[in-house]
Amino acid sequence: MNQPNSPDVKTQLLGIVRAVNETCVRGTGFAELPAFFHPSAVIPTRGFATHVRGRDTCLRYYEDACSQMTFRKFDMSDEQIDVFGPTAVLSYKYDSTWEREGKKHEVEGREVLVFVQEGGNWKLAWRTLIPESRQTEVSPTAAPPASFQVSGDVRQTCLNLMAAMPVCYLTTLDADGFPHTTGMNNLRSVTEYPSLVDFHAEHGDFTLFLTTGAQSDKIARIRAQPRASVYFCDPNQIVGFMLGGEIEIVDDRRIKNRIWQKGWTLYYPNGPEGPEYGILKLVPQIVKGWCQTGSFELTFTQKGENHV
Repeated sequence: MNQPNSPDVKTQLLGIVRAVNETCVRGTGFAELPAFFHPSAVIPTRGFATHVRGRDTCLRYYEDACSQMTFRKFDMSDEQIDVFGPTAVLSYKYDSTWEREGKKHEVEGREVLVFVQEGGNWKLAWRTLIPESRQTEVSPTAAPPASFQVSGDVRQTCLNLMAAMPVCYLTTLDADGFPHTTGMNNLRSVTEYPSLVDFHAEHGDFTLFLTTGAQSDKIARIRAQPRASVYFCDPNQIVGFMLGGEIEIVDDRRIKNRIWQKGWTLYYPNGPEGPEYGILKLVPQIVKGWCQTGSFELTFTQKGENHV
């Protein structure tokens, strides 16, 4: 057996790390990685709030995340290795630059990996990142900011705005009635989520779906008090409106699978079947806001839509 911290052990461990990193940087070749991972490998993510468990799930997480990135730089330095019999801990400093969805990210930190030895071979069993700094800026090649058409029909203006904005703002209530507002990805954005246009057309003009962590505080608030609102706005065109009603936590697996997008394992590492992936649905009872020169209100009843 290799002695702790022997040159051969260090060579093997660093070889595994470099093979995994080079695959991630390329975004291809993930089928060659299973031999490096322990069958029960675990990756804690998002401040240890969730865990990716099992070799196959970990590899899907790597592939789905890295295939959405274009790496410009990935440097390793300050490698440190400690070996305790059949267990080894390796850490190193990383300095990376990558692009995703029109944004450039410059990220530095340390990666910590735990290996176990089986049958004379080292297997990656546990890994996490400890970010130290991160800078994000819009890439010069990114698409221009979304714009929308203000129509003479206020209802159509609202739909145009919903289709254009990349984000919206969800407000929920806590047990004391205090409002909590959170920025959310707008799944109705035609630019950001073109694959969901037909899906939304099947569910009504103002029905809104949102994705969130199923174990988040907002989910707990919604379970206790489902009344909520979602706000859209474009201050440049002086248009903004609120959709208000009772929000629903979606359990329908077909809907959750239909909404799921490639690359979302960055946020929900166990995929569409994972316990951390949540979907919310709002069928508004009222749409109320301001359109350039005045206020408006749309209310909804079983008989249809009313304008005020």
